[in-house]
Amino acid sequence: MKRFIACAMALIMCFSCVLAEDTSIDEQLAKLFKGHKTTGATLVVAKEGKIVYEYYYGYADKKTQDAVDADTCFRTASVTKLISGIHVMQLVEQGLLDLDESIGTYLGYEVKNHYHPEVPVTLRQLMSHTSSLNPNGGYSRTGRTLRQLLDAENNAWGNWYDEMPGSKYRYSNFGAGVMGSLVEAVTGKNINDSVTEGLFAPLGINAAYHPSLLSVPDNAVSQYDPTGKQVKSRQMALDSEWDPGVDPDNHYRITVGSVWINGRDLCRLGIMMAQTGMLDNTRILKPATVQMMMADQKGQGHVKANTPYGLCVNRVDNLLDDRMIYGHQGLSDGVLCNLYWDPQTQLVFALITNGSSVNMNDRIGKLSRKTFAVIWEAFGE
Repeated sequence: MKRFIACAMALIMCFSCVLAEDTSIDEQLAKLFKGHKTTGATLVVAKEGKIVYEYYYGYADKKTQDAVDADTCFRTASVTKLISGIHVMQLVEQGLLDLDESIGTYLGYEVKNHYHPEVPVTLRQLMSHTSSLNPNGGYSRTGRTLRQLLDAENNAWGNWYDEMPGSKYRYSNFGAGVMGSLVEAVTGKNINDSVTEGLFAPLGINAAYHPSLLSVPDNAVSQYDPTGKQVKSRQMALDSEWDPGVDPDNHYRITVGSVWINGRDLCRLGIMMAQTGMLDNTRILKPATVQMMMADQKGQGHVKANTPYGLCVNRVDNLLDDRMIYGHQGLSDGVLCNLYWDPQTQLVFALITNGSSVNMNDRIGKLSRKTFAVIWEAFGE
């Protein structure tokens, strides 16, 4: 009997320690989010293929006082590029796209940097941000087709740098947006339909390139700036224009930062990447393809530059001292989104806010860096 009581007490003490530890993490995160002026946030962490921690903070919408929960869907900003890149690599595996072919082959017209017409502009360059496409040109303005913006003759809109494609790293939203046009050109499907069919639906993931296309559109958040001022209401986002057709010449902005998703499903995409392309017995990518996405691209194809990106995967060398972490970060008008995975420990970190401070520390949001440190302390090695 004494032995039984002793064992029972030991189990109770262990359980109490776990609860205390979890409470401590919650308290640390609440303090961090409040200190970084966060309106709402979701944080989901996985280890060895299983979700081990979830934390939901604040409001999806301040006016209605809707609290963030597991079903809340956030815009991922530039993490969209990673998500889109996964589907692009599915098309590479299917032979519909080639990483080192001129993108003009797929668009149906010649594409070249007129300063260096002898060097092809390729998908590998777009995905590694070495294409020489200027993100500060006119791509974000309406009324110009992709063909006009890529005009090789006169560079009328200033969308080309005077440098050889593949020779220099320059982060380019425009280049990442062109990926969406390539997808539509080779599949004959709208980018949302193609990614849903190839990636979201097979994994049972609720995500879309426009909030009105979510399974429950009202789960979308309103967006706030770091001061807490509303940037865009949920209704404004839902009512914003969406073209369901196939139009590569005009859909070159969608894959820049448009994906909406909840924290759990974003984390599950990270699990899939950490598990070299497999999730829930469904293979999305071949292991070699995932390794290629994570790999240094210098010397591959027509890429000669040092770049922190593999193929739409940021190779993050400044979060941990002893290893490379992989993933992507998104920042946009108060939105902060980070998806990271560590192949060694199989730790996956998925954080999204709908409004917070976006101050940076060595190229990573301060809130993200501090939150990752708390999670690594609790669930890392």
